[in-house]
Amino acid sequence: MSEPDFEPRHLDTAKPSSARIYLHMITGEVIYEADLPFIEQLYTAIPFYPKWARHNRAFLARAVRHMVGHGIRQFLDIGSGLPAGGNTHEVARELIPDPHVVYVDNDEEAINRARELLTQHQLLDTTAMIDADLRQPARILEHPDTRRLLDFTQPIGLLLISVLPWITDEDDPAELLAQLRDAMPPGSHLAMTHVSLEDAGPEIKTQVAAGASVFADASIPVTLRTRQQFANFFDGWTLTEPGITYATDWHPDTPTDTEDDARRCNFAATATLS
Repeated sequence: MSEPDFEPRHLDTAKPSSARIYLHMITGEVIYEADLPFIEQLYTAIPFYPKWARHNRAFLARAVRHMVGHGIRQFLDIGSGLPAGGNTHEVARELIPDPHVVYVDNDEEAINRARELLTQHQLLDTTAMIDADLRQPARILEHPDTRRLLDFTQPIGLLLISVLPWITDEDDPAELLAQLRDAMPPGSHLAMTHVSLEDAGPEIKTQVAAGASVFADASIPVTLRTRQQFANFFDGWTLTEPGITYATDWHPDTPTDTEDDARRCNFAATATLS
């Protein structure tokens, strides 16, 4: 397999990036002052946006623990974003020694910061951040660091947390996911989330639609999909219990707040490969 040379998304501090905004929603950190007007617009449009982001992060941790509990010792985390604490390798290392993790992102700042942290903590023997994009699965799969760290004869934990909303239908996400699935060995696990308005009430639908417009105005298009469209992305995989649910409701560690505005806007599921 071959791919054209890949260029990470150029670091433009004057324009917001989905990676920086997601980091802020999880941690409250503001990296560049230029992001503040955009962040304020998002807060106005979607007051519960930070809760939604944190629900994704909490699901990631539970999914990794679930995978480790089922024998997974290596992970491919695509669209991992800026390091925000509770990263895949950190969660896995709480349970097993030296898990192998390959992070993937196309944001230059996410790539640089992750590599600095991995170097600082002397984790490069077991963990890597590669500059790639879900739209180029062959580059991910054939990247030297992927081949160095992941053993494709053993099960892999594939993570795509809040990645697919940034992939348009024109990019043919089903085909991209099929290429990744076909490269995974039997026994592998998949975890994904996806923002949706299907189950949201009228007020929430208005807020999320307004937030999507804010992203579109910043040339960061968001694609909202239905439960069935999300379920179709698991083609060839076997869904695990409880199937397609909300991120907050997937094997929760604490009682679920059914009044949480963000809860119904975020589908999640895990699956296994036979």
